Amino acid sequence: MTSYDKLKQIFHEAALSSDIAGILHWDMSTMMPKNSRENRAEQLSYLSKIRHQLISSPNVGKLIENAKEEKLDNENSSNLIEMEREYIMSSSLPSDLVEKLSKASAKCEGIWEEARKKSDFKIVEPHLEELVKLSKEESLILADKLHCSPYEALINKFEPQSKEKDIKNIFENLEIFLVPLIDQIIQKQSEEKLISISNLMTVEQQKEIGLYLMKSIGFDFTRGRLDTSQHPFCGGAYQDIRITTRYNESDPFSSLEGIMHETGHAMYELNLPEKWKYQPAGQSRGMAMHESQSLLIEMQITRSKSFKKYLSHILKNKFELKNECWNFENIYKIGTRVNKSFIRVESDEVTYPLHIILRFNLEQKIFNDEIKIRDIPELWNQEYKKLFGKEVDVDSNGCLQDVHWYAGLFGYFPTYSLGALTAAQLASQLRLDNINLDDQIEKGNFTELLKWLKINVHSKASFYSTNDILEQVTNSKLNAKYFEDYIKNRYL
Repeated sequence: MTSYDKLKQIFHEAALSSDIAGILHWDMSTMMPKNSRENRAEQLSYLSKIRHQLISSPNVGKLIENAKEEKLDNENSSNLIEMEREYIMSSSLPSDLVEKLSKASAKCEGIWEEARKKSDFKIVEPHLEELVKLSKEESLILADKLHCSPYEALINKFEPQSKEKDIKNIFENLEIFLVPLIDQIIQKQSEEKLISISNLMTVEQQKEIGLYLMKSIGFDFTRGRLDTSQHPFCGGAYQDIRITTRYNESDPFSSLEGIMHETGHAMYELNLPEKWKYQPAGQSRGMAMHESQSLLIEMQITRSKSFKKYLSHILKNKFELKNECWNFENIYKIGTRVNKSFIRVESDEVTYPLHIILRFNLEQKIFNDEIKIRDIPELWNQEYKKLFGKEVDVDSNGCLQDVHWYAGLFGYFPTYSLGALTAAQLASQLRLDNINLDDQIEKGNFTELLKWLKINVHSKASFYSTNDILEQVTNSKLNAKYFEDYIKNRYL
């Protein structure tokens, strides 16, 4: 057996441990009894330790060096590069720190749920402080290994090869573009008349319609399922994709849009190359690309006029919702309504990047040791007022609304807006390559859309960087002008 074959076996085992953790995480968020959290934290911590020990072993480092001398084709060479990247990220961290981080994040996430319900940051503050302390240890170790800033090192966990400086420039320009534009769009939309859909679709109807749309778009229910959780997500394991949403009768489309968003993530996972299962190069390419797939489905496709025509048709003819509020013009206006919301996951695509910029700015300050954890609510509210021009009323509408920090996911937030920019760039090329796309969507035919995504994104997995994929598909690295043009065309 060659050194490279031995590495494939090791990374296969590591991927299996991640799969088991994925199912346990899903269960923890959907069905697990409340008082089982402490034991579950221990289970997840153990799996983290097992995976970490497998990949960070000095033996893996030796095998990588030996494998570099072996003759490998392009795909296997890419897989070896990804193996080395994972090895560097893992071997840099001591096992006890990995275990402490896993345990602290599982505990903090549970206490965050209580703090969010009571809208009281002080309940979770000491636990977040401990988690941030451990995350700073991690960031300093990775920064030294990757020769970058501590915060950039954390971003690279979720989006390899990212540069903090580049993201900062993109976000500063986006802020300049969006802040005045938002008021302009809100003013324009104030003249539109909307017919309310509030409390006109039951939770059971929302679920049935969501399942129907998932099936229409190509989700394979023999390899996945839909459940409910406090925070919508896509998780699970290889060929076993679990997505969740939350239902709200006063805003029935929030669950449908959440389902479509998570279905975009799921389709990516379900269509990764089977030949490369359980290998690093066969995994999805970072969270920016992952988010581009969910936002391409949710924003570029399901909020388009052509999709709303299709949706209006099935609401009236399949689900017997005959009220004029379900006319396509009305549901299109509702789906593209711009408001200055407190809640990121309920915000529209125009204001959404500002929610990310707020979190990015605070994360930079946290990891540059510029702010204390106790000051987060006040600083959050200051940032929000600067970007949106209004005051945050309660912590649950501010710094307690997202799970990410309380689950130890620092550096994750920027990938959401990088994903939105990537989605706009890919969608621009998709519409050039398929000029009949809108006609197909209006008829509920998503075959060509899915085929294009499989060829141009899903099948490429992690064999290339995000920018490499964009250059192959669109002849350009990530460029915010595609997003800006798309927003102007849809909203002005």
